Amino acid sequence: MDPIVDLAPGAEENPLAAHLGQLIREHLSRDPKRAADFRALRGSVLVVAQDADTSMTMRFDHGRLTIHDGAIGIPSVTFCGDESALRRLPDIAFHRWLRLPKLGVLHRRQSGPLRDLARLVTRGELKIYGLVAHPRLLLRLLRVLSRLP
Repeated sequence: MDPIVDLAPGAEENPLAAHLGQLIREHLSRDPKRAADFRALRGSVLVVAQDADTSMTMRFDHGRLTIHDGAIGIPSVTFCGDESALRRLPDIAFHRWLRLPKLGVLHRRQSGPLRDLARLVTRGELKIYGLVAHPRLLLRLLRVLSRLP
């Protein structure tokens, strides 16, 4: 079954929703491993851009994603921060074989975006609710979003 990414009515006018929807479509068409992660996703993710005063909900259901404008239902994971921080989420690099974020001395250049996002989280500029309760959902989502292999 091919992955399905839909924008709900009204989500086309939300620039962040349109950007993430297009990014996910591109990544799924290029990489079959991402498609496997995408089919394993089930839950909803709320993304709130505080500075732009916009929000969007991504509802995953085993191979189907519907992106809504605004908050819909009770999310499993919520990202809350400035739009610039939210747009940097796809910059996280993952190991090809381990499929975990690249960290440490061997990957200094590629682990920079992850360190920057960790700094934003520790300063409170980016909040991730549901991080501890739904780590697999979050990890799979970041792998699907990631621009780098």
